[in-house]
Amino acid sequence: MDLNSPVAVAFIAAVVSVLGTLLTVRAAVRTSRNSVVQAHNAVVQAQVQEIIKKRIEFYPTFWKIPVRYETNWTLTHQEKTREWAEQYARDLNEFNLEGGVFFSQAVYEKFVELRELLHEAIDETLPGAEVPRGLTDRIRRVFYGDRIYGPGLSTVLKDDLGSYQNALLARRSDR
Repeated sequence: MDLNSPVAVAFIAAVVSVLGTLLTVRAAVRTSRNSVVQAHNAVVQAQVQEIIKKRIEFYPTFWKIPVRYETNWTLTHQEKTREWAEQYARDLNEFNLEGGVFFSQAVYEKFVELRELLHEAIDETLPGAEVPRGLTDRIRRVFYGDRIYGPGLSTVLKDDLGSYQNALLARRSDR
């Protein structure tokens, strides 16, 4: 085949043109994909910032509930009765109606554990009677944690706000 013939030159030009077009399309797709990823990342970052703002707004209100029923109650030597557990659970549930949506998964798990223990105290304690010490210790441990149990709700709340470590903002990986 004569490479100088008009047919050969046209064929080579067509192949080069097709290859050039394919490379241009591939580059455009990559650029488009990168733009989509960047836009997605920007949206996620904005969402995370809004969640942090809401947590900063709601978590101090939530914080007051266990501090009122644990630290302050203990410091004033008040008995932890069935009515104590009922009011504690009621206040937690009331907060959860509006603020619970901003809980991280770690905070929600501790919240559920705390609420379940309070309902156990309500179910196992007669009206006016004191909740058994072992159960009040477990309720307290859920909020404050210890060396055996691990971090409590108070630590996880602070973690969410970045007080102790990087804020817990990543999506769960088990989806």
